[in-house]
Amino acid sequence: MPLVSRILIKASFVYLAVGLILGVLMLINKAVFISPVFWFLIPAHIEVMIFGWIIQFTLGVAYWILPRYLEDKGRGSKPMAYLIPIFLNIGIVTMVSSDLLNWNGMKLTGRLFELMAVLTFVILHWKRVVTYNK
Repeated sequence: MPLVSRILIKASFVYLAVGLILGVLMLINKAVFISPVFWFLIPAHIEVMIFGWIIQFTLGVAYWILPRYLEDKGRGSKPMAYLIPIFLNIGIVTMVSSDLLNWNGMKLTGRLFELMAVLTFVILHWKRVVTYNK
């Protein structure tokens, strides 16, 4: 398994643990009311579980399992591949911190980083998939 896939998958499991902790805190607060502050964790919980866990895990597995180039058996540009987890995790951390600290101006920046990660993934893999159609 390539290193980029391992980075994405391991990071996704870290986000899964963080998301589970946030979810447990909110459920405990629902059963035994502790503080209304816990309800402000909902946007961070959603961000961590969807983008941090599901999407990051999916990108890691897809990078590993999508076909390689036919000519040289490679997966494309490695520096470009390492931009995927960097952009995605910067975007997730920016979104979670903007949710927790109520920085609405930073939400666009976080989403742009997440979009750059997905676009980098698509650009990197488009030619790999298309070469098998010929």
